[in-house]
Formats: sequence, structure tokens, C-alpha cells
Amino acid sequence: MTSNLPKYIGNSFKRGCIQLVRRPMYFLLIVIMPLLCCWFLMDLIKDGSVQRVPVGLVDLDNSSLSRRVSRNLNGFQQVNINRRYSNFAEARDAVQRGEVYGFFFIPDNLEEQALAGRQPVVSYYVNYAFYAPGSMQYKGFKTISLLVNGGIVQTALRTVGLSNNGIESALVPYQTHVHMISNPFTNYNFYLNSTFVPCFLSLFILLMTAFSLGMELKSGLSRQWLRTSGDSMFLALVGKLVPQTVLFTAVGWFIQWMMYRCFDFPLNCNPWNMLIAMFLLVVANQSFAVLIYCFVPNFRYGTMLCTLLGMVSFSFSGFSLPQESMYSWVAALGYVMPIKYYFLIMVDQSLNGIDLYYSRFYYAALIGFTILPMLLSWHLKKECLNPVYVP
Repeated sequence: MTSNLPKYIGNSFKRGCIQLVRRPMYFLLIVIMPLLCCWFLMDLIKDGSVQRVPVGLVDLDNSSLSRRVSRNLNGFQQVNINRRYSNFAEARDAVQRGEVYGFFFIPDNLEEQALAGRQPVVSYYVNYAFYAPGSMQYKGFKTISLLVNGGIVQTALRTVGLSNNGIESALVPYQTHVHMISNPFTNYNFYLNSTFVPCFLSLFILLMTAFSLGMELKSGLSRQWLRTSGDSMFLALVGKLVPQTVLFTAVGWFIQWMMYRCFDFPLNCNPWNMLIAMFLLVVANQSFAVLIYCFVPNFRYGTMLCTLLGMVSFSFSGFSLPQESMYSWVAALGYVMPIKYYFLIMVDQSLNGIDLYYSRFYYAALIGFTILPMLLSWHLKKECLNPVYVP
């Protein structure tokens, strides 16, 4: 075995590279799709957030106050009033048909009731089936509602003879200064894509690794695969996965270059800290998929489990929901996925720029994922020597 080791290594690598070339789907899912997803997400909110969301307006008052509200609302960057409706039912139907994402409702006699102190109700309706546009229009509607309330109070206080200084003190008793660390411009591109893009890449890594291993078992070529590497499970895995590792790492580094150089994402650390983290993320996800196949050596079940865990990692890792708001057992599941540790490295290094020493455990965790499959690879080898196809 030792004398033939270079031969087995060369044959294993050659077989892994030939499989990449023969199946166009490998190139599609390793290179094209991750880059396409990256470009789509970054270009979607390249200006920092979703802009000019189409909304509707129902103005039953048609007073000077309601027209001023309409002009102020249309002045917000978040919304664009491109439809006007005569009643509530017509506007609701437009939202259901998808013509607009929501509408602002101004009731009849708004100005008259407001100046008389009878507290009219201004309503806004938001379609939250589309989260990003819904959030933007909700922010705009809420802001203009507060401004309308302040304008009405200002008019009422001026009619009773209160001075401008007194009105200002009553409406704004104190001023606030908000300092947003690492994202002072509230750029949604920094906030969302610094997490979503690597998570999409992790999902593709899990899928391709699971597909590669599953096809050996499904097609009945697992014995030939092992024979090529001298019946060494370690060499067989290395020969099959290292060509994919090179491509995925190159794609990951290119994505990081787009993020930190083209789109000016915050990078407050040595670039090598994030480059190494990306390489470890690729290897850790591949090892995680191998680990799943050590327990579930079946093409359908193994691929399905990798897909499921890759999808739920968006939430369990704290991307879409803060970890503090989760149940304790749900938050603990996030630490099972490699992407969680890359996320923590990104926060510590790229955003906060703290010393590398304080992120050592996260790097060690990614390295630990590469060791676990080696301890259980004997079970996968057993299944490869005696493949039983389960449809």
C-alpha cells in the first residue's frame, strides 16, 4: 500500500476530476448558481435598501391636510404612490391582484375632526407576503403617520396661542442620537447579504457533496471507487472532494472579493482572516455532508437531510431571527451547522475587527468538523463494499 500510495492518490484525483468534467451539472451548481445568487442578491439592494415600493392611496377627505400628507408620503424614498383609489374595497382588490404592495387610507373629514380634537383614525395596509418591500412601506407609512399626528397637534396648539418654542418642546421633549456600530448608514445590503450569500454557498456545498457520494452508492460503483484508491476510504474521499473544494473555495473567495471590494462591505480585519474562514467553511460543509452519509448511507435520504439542514440553517444560525428570541433547544441546533461559526467569525473579524485571538474557538470548531468524518468513515466504507440500493 505504501509503495503504491502515489499511484492511488493520482488515480483517485483523476477519477474525481473526470466526474466533474463529464457532468455539466457539477459546473452549474458549483460555479454558475452560487455566483448568480450572489449577483442577484447584491444587485437587488445595491443602493442599501429596497427603493420606491409601489403603493396605493385612498383619500376620502380631499382637504389641504390630506393633500399635504400625500405629498409628504410620496417624498419618501421607500414608497412610490403610483395608484389612487376611490374606496377601501378597490384598494384591497388591487393589493390582492399584486398591482401594489399596500395602501394608505385617509378617512373622510380628517382635517375637520383633527382640528376639533376628535382623533380621526388614519390606516395603512401592508402585504407582508413580500418581506423586504413590506418592511420598507411599513416604515414609510409609520413615519408619515407620526408626522401627520405632529402636524395636527402643532396646528391645534398654535390656535390656542402657544409659541413656537413651546410647541417644539411639547412635540419633541428630548432629542436622541443613534450610533449604529459597523453599519452607520443602515445599509440593508451589508446587513442581509453578508449572511445570506455565504449561507446559499453552504447549501450548494452540502447538496453537491451529498450528490457526489450518493451517486456512487446509487449507481453501484462504490466498489470501483474504493478500488481506485487502494480500498482506502480516506483517499477515496480526498480524491473525490478536493477538486470540488478547489472550485468552491475559488468561488467563495471571488464572492468575498465582490463583497469587500466591489460593494464596499465592512472589512475591519486582515483580509486573510476572512479568506481562511471561507476555505474552512467549504471544507467543514463537505465534511458535514460526509458525516451525514456515515449515518445515512442512502442517496435519497442523505441528500434530503443535507437539503433540510441547509435550509433551516438560515433560521437556526441566527440570520433571520435573533438567537436570544429562540427556544434554547432551537438555538442549540444552530451550533450543529458550520455556517454558524462562519457567521460568528464574520461578526467578530469583518464587522467589529477584534483581535483574532477572541475568534480562535470558532476557527477551531470549523476545523473540528473536518475531523469527525474520519472517525466514522469505517461505516461508510462498509456500505460502499456492500452497496444496497434503497429506492
